[in-house]
Amino acid sequence: MTKIFRNELNLDFLLPDDLRKVVYNVADEGILTFHHYHGSIPLAQIITNLLVRQQADFVPRSQYTTENSQEIGRLIITNFFAVPQQDQMPFYTYKLLTIPFFHDNKTIQLAQMPRYWAINPADNTTMEWHNPEESGCNLQLMTTCRDTPPIRTISKDSCFDQIIERLPLSRCQTIPVPTAKYFVQQLRDNFWITSSSGPMHCMKIPTTEYASSMQHIWRKNQEIILPPVALINVTEGYTVACPGFSLVGRPVTSNSSSLVILYNKGMLAKNISVMNVHRYITENMTWFKSNMVDQLNNTLRDFIRETNAVSTLQTSLSTRMWPFGKLNFSWILFGLSAGLLYYVYRRKRRNN
Repeated sequence: MTKIFRNELNLDFLLPDDLRKVVYNVADEGILTFHHYHGSIPLAQIITNLLVRQQADFVPRSQYTTENSQEIGRLIITNFFAVPQQDQMPFYTYKLLTIPFFHDNKTIQLAQMPRYWAINPADNTTMEWHNPEESGCNLQLMTTCRDTPPIRTISKDSCFDQIIERLPLSRCQTIPVPTAKYFVQQLRDNFWITSSSGPMHCMKIPTTEYASSMQHIWRKNQEIILPPVALINVTEGYTVACPGFSLVGRPVTSNSSSLVILYNKGMLAKNISVMNVHRYITENMTWFKSNMVDQLNNTLRDFIRETNAVSTLQTSLSTRMWPFGKLNFSWILFGLSAGLLYYVYRRKRRNN
């Protein structure tokens, strides 16, 4: 119940027999069919992922009949499931990862990027998620979402849209990252991405030799030079040893190619060892206009400068209006004096 109140929908409150009845009832009523790639996911988890709402109601004893004198009421939990349509257009969902990189002697990273992005190839409509957990989304094993994000077309309004459309990155913002010699992140299986301030000299070594004698390895095996930003596909049974870290090629059960890169609407690389991402970045895209923190600092400085300018203008106007106020006051006194003298003069003539 605590999870339900936290909006973490679940069926954990059901007994095993009741859970089985609910699962098969939802599958039958929704006419659900399961493909082979669902085989690794328990059926109960699949049905739980279809929950979109749960409602708990307390019914007091006065509203029903019971033979149990100790019973004060019953808690009724109503589950709402969303059954997917079979004929809907598919959206291909991608997980987006950002990695720090070096530029102008600084370590920066893209900011305000969505964590997941989906596209419908039929009409190029897209969806994106920055915090999928808040929308009740499970985008790992099974793509489900309680709340569908806005569906829109690709535009030029965001950084990621400009990346997709291969436009100058005028909308992209970056944040500073603590400096390090290198950054390493695993993408999938034996597929890694690395970032460093310059080219990195590494060795491709059979794993058995790597574990036996380091001195024997460095004289015998193949040298690999990693570009400043590189995609690395470590061959199964080999280890890529670099200064400070090692990447191990583990057995991969999947028959699909370990790396397929689409670039400019065509196949760029397949089953490669190292891909020079840095070269494609520098050749085909402009660098980002400004750092996000620098941009905020510039905005703050501009605001302070404008505030000071307004304050100076107001002070200047006040000092210039002060003599004018004195002048007006002097003319009022002069007018009153002249009027008083004229009044005295008229009174004297009448008396004469």
